[in-house]
Amino acid sequence: MNRRNTLGTALAVLAVVLFTVPAFFPVQSVLVHETWDSATGPPEELREEGHEIIAYENLSERGQELYVTTLENDGEYSVPLGEGASEFDYLNASERRRAYETDNRSAVRSVVIERPEDDDHLPEADEPNFGPRPGENASEGERQRAEVIQRYDAMDTATEEPPLGSTPQLIRLASVLLAVLSLGVGGYLLSSK
Repeated sequence: MNRRNTLGTALAVLAVVLFTVPAFFPVQSVLVHETWDSATGPPEELREEGHEIIAYENLSERGQELYVTTLENDGEYSVPLGEGASEFDYLNASERRRAYETDNRSAVRSVVIERPEDDDHLPEADEPNFGPRPGENASEGERQRAEVIQRYDAMDTATEEPPLGSTPQLIRLASVLLAVLSLGVGGYLLSSK
């Protein structure tokens, strides 16, 4: 066997090995935390909509840490499985679908964090300010309602696959691309004279 055939065979075998890498190293799901502007009413309205309201002080230390870190990361933060907080429900896509089908909408609602009145130590909430704009005339009742709404911050939690740009996904993609390249070059070397 000449050198060209040996190299072509080695590249073809390498391609087969690289194609199997994703099967032996599957991508693990992550626990996703997202804060966004969905708490648009006072606590009574939020409860009627099926949201669970938890006071910040009643969150576990891990729950508080996840909430603060999510706010510090522009409203999105993911952790590996097993590193979430016990008070958050991490439904996956099929569990959410089943909950909607059984009309159990409260199971897929956001957790709403009731921020302490003196929340200076917390990052700014991800909720819009529904209050009057500066210089705008508003009644005292409207101002109080806006202040109450600002104390409630919604956070969605779920179990999802990591995004395509994450390291585990990129490793799998690189493995497949190298396998295709290796197979192409090895096949060319074996078939050409």
